Amino acid sequence: MKRSRRVGRYHLLDRVGSGGMADVYRGKLLLPDGSEQLVAMKRVIEMYAEDPTFVRMLMAEYRLSSLLIHPNIARIYELLRVGDECFIVMEYIDGKDLRSTLNRGMELRRGLDIADAVYLMARAVDGLEHAHSATTEDGSPLRLVHRDFSPSNILVGYDGSVKIIDFGIAKADVDRERTQMGIIKGKVRYMSPEQAQGDDRLTGQSDVFSAGSVLYELLSGQVAFAAPSEVELIYTVRRAAPTPLLDIAPHVPPTLAGIVARAMAKSRADRHPSAAAFRDDLVRFLRTYAPGYRRTRLSNHMKTLWAREIDDEL
Repeated sequence: MKRSRRVGRYHLLDRVGSGGMADVYRGKLLLPDGSEQLVAMKRVIEMYAEDPTFVRMLMAEYRLSSLLIHPNIARIYELLRVGDECFIVMEYIDGKDLRSTLNRGMELRRGLDIADAVYLMARAVDGLEHAHSATTEDGSPLRLVHRDFSPSNILVGYDGSVKIIDFGIAKADVDRERTQMGIIKGKVRYMSPEQAQGDDRLTGQSDVFSAGSVLYELLSGQVAFAAPSEVELIYTVRRAAPTPLLDIAPHVPPTLAGIVARAMAKSRADRHPSAAAFRDDLVRFLRTYAPGYRRTRLSNHMKTLWAREIDDEL
C-alpha cells in the first residue's frame, strides 16, 4: 500500500491530474479536532519552479485568488515552498474538469442536455461576476479578468457543484506583474476577439465572450472556432464569425441561441455589458425552459459518466 508523503503540514496522497505547468495531487490536512480535510495540491513542474518570473506570477495568483470567496470559485488556501518544490494548496473538488467530462460524454454518447448546460454556465458566470466586481480589503476595485475561461478551467463536482479554477494569468489593476503590450495569453480557441488582438485593456466583457464560446460548444458539440494552425485560429477568433448556432444545433431554442449570440458579439457594444447580465439571461431562460430545475440533475449526469472512477476513488 502506498504511503503518503509529508509536505509542510499536509500529507501528499495520489496524483489526480497533470497539466503543462503543474501536476495535481490529492492531499490531506489533519485538523486540531482530529478530523481530516482533503485539499488539492498543485506541484509546479521543476523547470517552472526554478523560474523567478513564474514564481512571481504564482504569488500574484495567490494574492488575487485569496480575495475571491464565492461558491463558484475554487478557494486557494496557501502557496508552499518546500525545498526545491513549489505547491499551490487549493480547495479539493470531488469531480472532474469540464473538458474531461465533455470528452467522456462523447465517448459514451451522453452529452449534456440543454438544461444542464445552461445551469452549469449560469453558475460559472456567477463566479466570473464575483471576480469582476471583487475589491481589495480597503474597497479598491481589482478589475480582475480571468483571461483563460475554458472547459479545462471549470470543475464540475459529482454533487453538481461548479467551480472556476486557475486565475494564474488573470489581470488586475492592483499589485500585479504588468504583461508586455501585445502578448497573447490564454487558450486561443476561447479568447475574445479583443484578447486575440493583444488588447492590454481587457474588461469583464472579454470573459463573457469566452463563456459564450464554451456554452456554444456545450450546446452544439462543436467548438465555435477552428483552423488548421494557431496563427490561422487567431485570425478566425479575431473575425468572431462562428457558424450560427441554430445551423449546427437546430434543437436549441431560438431564445437561447440569441443569448449565446449576444454573449459572442464581436462588438462590445452589442455584447452583454457584464457577466451578471449574461447570467441573468441564462437564469430567466432556465426558469422558463426547465421550471424547478435542481442541480441534482447535473449531479446524476456526472455520476453516470464517471461511475467507474467514483468507485475506484472510493
